[in-house]
Amino acid sequence: MALKQNNKRMILGIDIGGTTVKFGVVNDLGEIAHHNAFDTTEWAKNEGFIASLKIKIKQYIALVPEIKGVGIGFPGLLSKDRTKVIQLPNIPSVENAPVYEELKAEFPTLTIKLENDAKCAALGELYFSGHENLDDFMMITLGTGVGSALVINKRLFLGANGNAMEMGHMLSTEDKTLEEHLGLQKISDYAAARIREEKITTVLDVNTITPKAICEAAENGDKFSREVYDFVGERLGEALVSAIRILDVTTVVLAGGVAGAFKFFENKMNEVLHHKLPEYYLKDLVVTQSKITQNAGLLGAAALIKQDFDVSKSILG
Repeated sequence: MALKQNNKRMILGIDIGGTTVKFGVVNDLGEIAHHNAFDTTEWAKNEGFIASLKIKIKQYIALVPEIKGVGIGFPGLLSKDRTKVIQLPNIPSVENAPVYEELKAEFPTLTIKLENDAKCAALGELYFSGHENLDDFMMITLGTGVGSALVINKRLFLGANGNAMEMGHMLSTEDKTLEEHLGLQKISDYAAARIREEKITTVLDVNTITPKAICEAAENGDKFSREVYDFVGERLGEALVSAIRILDVTTVVLAGGVAGAFKFFENKMNEVLHHKLPEYYLKDLVVTQSKITQNAGLLGAAALIKQDFDVSKSILG
C-alpha cells in the first residue's frame, strides 16, 4: 500500500513478539505500508537482536526518509524511564540491555519510544480505532497470554514503577493466574482435560484441540464448546469485577484472538458482572471488542509516537 506522499510525519511501528518481529510504516490515518515480518529467534542468534533492529531501522529510513519516529512494543516489563526492557523471557539477550540509548545513539534525530505491547494496544485503540468516548478505558488483550492497560484522560497509566496493569498475573481460581486460565493454549488444555475426565461427547478431537477448533465447533452449535466459552466468560467476568472496583473505570475494550469469540462468552461474563457489581458501575458499563482487527501491534507501536505528534486525539493530526 502506498501512503500519501504529502504526509511528512511517517512513523515506523515495530511490534516485537516471541516468534516474529513485525515492521510497518504508518501515517496519521493509521494506514500501513512496507509491512514485513522477521523471525525473532533468527535475529537473536545471528547478528544479535539489537544489532538486527538497528540494521532494519536503517533500511526503513533509507526507504522512507519521511520517518520521524520509531515506536517499539515489547512483550515484557520496562524500566520506569522506558530505556530498558527488564523482563523479556522470550528474548533474554535484550533483558536490561540499554535498548533506548543504543538506538538513540544510532538515530539521534528520530523520536524513539519503547513500551509494553498491551499498553501499545491501548494507545492504538485510542488513536487509530475510531472508537468514540475513549478518554478513560481499560484494555484487555486475550491472546497467547493475557495483557492489559489503562488509559485515564487519554494518557496511559503506568503505575509507581512503570509496570501497572499486569492483570494476566492476578490470582484467579484454583490457585492459578488469569493467564493460566485464559491464555490460548490454556483454554485448549482446559477443554481437553474435561473431555478426558468427564468422558464428554463433543465434535472436538481431544488429541488435536486448538482455540480455532473450539470456536468453529461453537459456531456449529457444539454444546461442550459453548460450555468452554462459559468458563472463559466466568473467569474474565470475575477479573473485571475486581479491576472495575479498583480502577473505577467502566469502559473495557477486549482485543486478541480469544476476543474474536466474544459473542460466545459475552453472556456469561455479563452475568457475573451484573451479579457482582452495583448500579453505580453498571449504569455506564461498556464491554466491547477492539475495532482494530489487523496489525494492532504495529498501530499500537506507532501510536507511541503519534501521541507526541498530536496534542489532541484527532486522527487527522
